[in-house]
Amino acid sequence: MDKLNGLGYRLFGCELNEDLCIFTEPECGLYSVEFFSNITHPDEADSIDCGTNEELFLALAALRDDTSANQYWVFDQDFPPHYKKGDFTIGHFSRCSCYCHVATVNELIEHFKEKE
Repeated sequence: MDKLNGLGYRLFGCELNEDLCIFTEPECGLYSVEFFSNITHPDEADSIDCGTNEELFLALAALRDDTSANQYWVFDQDFPPHYKKGDFTIGHFSRCSCYCHVATVNELIEHFKEKE
């Protein structure tokens, strides 16, 4: 929850305990907690179940339109001597200052799946 606060989210509702799960609302800058049974299954809604993968959850939570900070970026071409095409990095870039793009949801899922 501290990491979500660091991404600029504010808590909406009650505190987390072991019977609850966290979900984010990037368009509102809020995060909430709910009972597992109250959450719509990811196949039935516009949601992604990150399970216990905190890195993936935080990477997805960082995908916001109001800032590029803390988002993962993928390089579209080699950027010697630092990065190769397809490398991921995290940071704050001007949207047109380098040969890279914000990682998509699918790219993040694949990236973190490979790290498991």
